[in-house]
Amino acid sequence: MDDTKLNTLLLERFPELTGQFEEYTSWQDGIETGCFLTYEDLLLPLARQALVANDKGFLTRVGSFIEELMNSGDDHAINVATVGLIEGLKAYGNPLIRSFLGPASLKELDTMAY
Repeated sequence: MDDTKLNTLLLERFPELTGQFEEYTSWQDGIETGCFLTYEDLLLPLARQALVANDKGFLTRVGSFIEELMNSGDDHAINVATVGLIEGLKAYGNPLIRSFLGPASLKELDTMAY
């Protein structure tokens, strides 16, 4: 998957990010903007807020999205999920995230050394 497809997928799964995405990418390449920082700067903060608020609905959506990317078979999508999301969630250190991640995501989370 290229960045356009991954950004489109992000907006399909999290339509509430549309305004932020448009503002964030307006000075860049729009929908073609690189995904690593886009995911890290837009979705990761919402996931962290959801962890603090124990927003199980949002966390379930995030966990499912990450697992979808991890199981896509696409190296770029897997790298974006790993670097843009899982790594940041691990660094945040809230163990609650474990209950919302799927098997492939948990395996990656557990192999990261911090």
